[in-house]
Amino acid sequence: MNVFGRPTDGDTKRCPQCRDMLVFGSRYVVLAVGMALTRKASDVADRVHRGPGWVCRNGGCDYRELGGDA
Repeated sequence: MNVFGRPTDGDTKRCPQCRDMLVFGSRYVVLAVGMALTRKASDVADRVHRGPGWVCRNGGCDYRELGGDA
């Protein structure tokens, strides 16, 4: 955590889904599956989020949390 209480790259916390570890990254690229089902296939830019988020280290879990809130 930085001095403002915000996460920094490499910070970890417990995954709420599988109880493994989430790791924070400031520039993850995540496909927004829900939007992908409601948008046209040509709207690829609307389905991709590039920014801060938490991603589970457990390959079988696939839990993601967008945003930089701790």
